[in-house]
Amino acid sequence: MASVRPPGRPDEDFDDASSAAERAASIRDRGAAGAVLLTIRAAGAQAVAFVGTVVLAHQLTPTTLGIVAFGTTIVTVGNFFADGGLGVALIRRGDDPTVDELRALLALQLVLALIIALGATGIGLLAGTTGAVTAVMAWSLPFLALRAPHAIALERALEYRPIAATEFAESLVFYAWAIATVAAGWGVWGVATAAIARSVAGSVLMTAASPLKVLTPRLGRGTLRSMLVFGAGFQAVGLAGLLREQGLNLVIVAVAGERVLGYWSVAYRLMQAPFWVFQALWRVSYPTMARLRAHGEDTRLTVQRFARVTALLSGAMLAPLAASAHIVVPALFGANWAPTADPLPWACAGLVISGPISVATAGYMYAEQGVRTPLVATVINGVVWIGVTAILLPPLGIAAVGIGWMVASWTEAAIFARALHRAGVAVVGMIIVPVIAAVASALLAFGAQTPLATSLVPGIATAVVALAAYLALSYAFNRPDLLATARRVRSLT
Repeated sequence: MASVRPPGRPDEDFDDASSAAERAASIRDRGAAGAVLLTIRAAGAQAVAFVGTVVLAHQLTPTTLGIVAFGTTIVTVGNFFADGGLGVALIRRGDDPTVDELRALLALQLVLALIIALGATGIGLLAGTTGAVTAVMAWSLPFLALRAPHAIALERALEYRPIAATEFAESLVFYAWAIATVAAGWGVWGVATAAIARSVAGSVLMTAASPLKVLTPRLGRGTLRSMLVFGAGFQAVGLAGLLREQGLNLVIVAVAGERVLGYWSVAYRLMQAPFWVFQALWRVSYPTMARLRAHGEDTRLTVQRFARVTALLSGAMLAPLAASAHIVVPALFGANWAPTADPLPWACAGLVISGPISVATAGYMYAEQGVRTPLVATVINGVVWIGVTAILLPPLGIAAVGIGWMVASWTEAAIFARALHRAGVAVVGMIIVPVIAAVASALLAFGAQTPLATSLVPGIATAVVALAAYLALSYAFNRPDLLATARRVRSLT
């Protein structure tokens, strides 16, 4: 049968339009597949991290883990500069980056990483055990810098399978090294050196998987200038986020001490379990939006799809965690870690609203409008979170961190929703049903708990009740999205 063409259009125009539609569909499929791969990878990595954290919590004291958390604070800030952040402009643009641009990026990241590592060493060796641990961990940064151009090449091509495999392997290496060396008597130094082992393994695997293979660094001011304009703005958003999270750690130490920071480090680790879906979607949304934009696609419909899927999945993860936290945490970690559960329900209440909206907004804004809205939202989020925590921490204890997270998340969601509304994209109405279903199912499961239950079985039962209630409510009131998401995930796995 002859193909049907719109009247009055030449064959080549029709063929070009069909080819463009196919390319756009391929980009969306690769983006969706990348989200699934990164989610599965994150699930595996978080399972490894969860088991590893449980083991380390029994091997080390809260104070020792607080020292590691402080070292991680400094290294995380350095890692931001050493992991290719300035190269995001190369993902956004339509043409492929040149070898000279990638070499210049690598050189810049290596210089920054070495400066930070040397500075952390010089200061840390004068600051007792905490400073010395930080100095050791800081030498993971030069090895992380080596992967920057390779990560950009893979993300630009939406090739997430090798990225997912590498990041899962990193988690295995880190916890295997940490647990083995702590058991051998290294104590906190086992965890510190595990950071170096992880970065070396990850960079070797990423380089082997990249089509670029080995690159030699070479600085070039003209080459760097072309990527610094957008990259600096993107870097500012990430830096604001890091300052928010690490500034929060410093406030906790200053107001409540290292023991409370130890509680928060474990609580934050537990929040990474539901956070993996958000991280995967955040990560693929920007490259996907950028590639669709380069092919002339209207990305507003993609924004709405991101919001619908993320809202549905977030409720399925956050409701069980919020309902069961106060039973599961002491059952897993011991009674002395019970305060760790206090911030979790509040954090879930914030993330169930802000997560879907921010996932839908961030990639769209970066690809279409720049970095202004994400930067403003991140800065205000940090100010609110740290301010609320500092005020409420003395009277409420560690729960104040979760309350601060909730209030900051709602504030950020309002900023993003307003920006999307101005752009003609409505997402708030799409998340109302999943949010109500998540809150209702968490309250139902919490109310059905056995009084004074302290073992793991009642905690798991509470989580299962919350999940079952959420799925039932979603099937009753949000059936099209539930079935469409299930079909989509099955087609990609």
